[in-house]
Amino acid sequence: MGCGTALMRLIMFITNIIITIFSIALIAVGAVCIYKLKELETIFDDNARYLGFGSLAIGLMLLVLGITGICGACVQGTKSCLIMHLILLGLLIIVQVVGVGLLLYYSADEDLEKEVSKTVRNAFETYGGNETSSEAITDGIDMFHEVLHCCGENSYLDWSDKNVAKTWVALNYGAYLPDSCCKTVEKDCGKKYSNIKGDTTAIEKQFYTKGCEKEVHEYLDKWSHVVTGILIAIVVLQVVCFVFGVCLTCIKKD
Repeated sequence: MGCGTALMRLIMFITNIIITIFSIALIAVGAVCIYKLKELETIFDDNARYLGFGSLAIGLMLLVLGITGICGACVQGTKSCLIMHLILLGLLIIVQVVGVGLLLYYSADEDLEKEVSKTVRNAFETYGGNETSSEAITDGIDMFHEVLHCCGENSYLDWSDKNVAKTWVALNYGAYLPDSCCKTVEKDCGKKYSNIKGDTTAIEKQFYTKGCEKEVHEYLDKWSHVVTGILIAIVVLQVVCFVFGVCLTCIKKD
């Protein structure tokens, strides 16, 4: 076996180890999204379902791809295993190229931004309700408060505005903030807001004050670019591995 063949095997082996690890992470993300599906659907509607099950399906496909690639790259690996790996890799490259194109298209779509804003607005209007759907929305907003470090649609002041937090104000909670707005979350910590209302310094010390709508848009924009960059890098690497795989298939004997 020449140095060139050994190098191709090494590159394929390392790449598929990375793909296998990434697939496990993707499966974990999908599992978490499915577990938190009810909360995520209140914000992203059916897109949350697509994200959860899509991540799980792609993760499983990548796991098979990585395992067959590792086997094919090994000296004792069979030619049929390598051929199976190349078929899956070819399909995956096509899917990813389409995915990158769609991601670039929709990330620049103003209608999508308006739809996200509308969904966020509707969620804040029904926050705090007792119905099953409202409880799911409440859990979803609480999750965004804690993850994105924000409070309210546009700012923490929204929780006393009946035009924004309709249900919350209607339940006579307008003097308080949700506990999830607290930087240190504990039971009834949001009620402390009524004691320091008007003291901006004290409020900023104890509560998140930035609005969630802007944070959601920035979060989605940031990660859409990150995911796009990662996908492009993966596609380029996979094309190189595909070429190496074809070369190894021609060399390898069953």
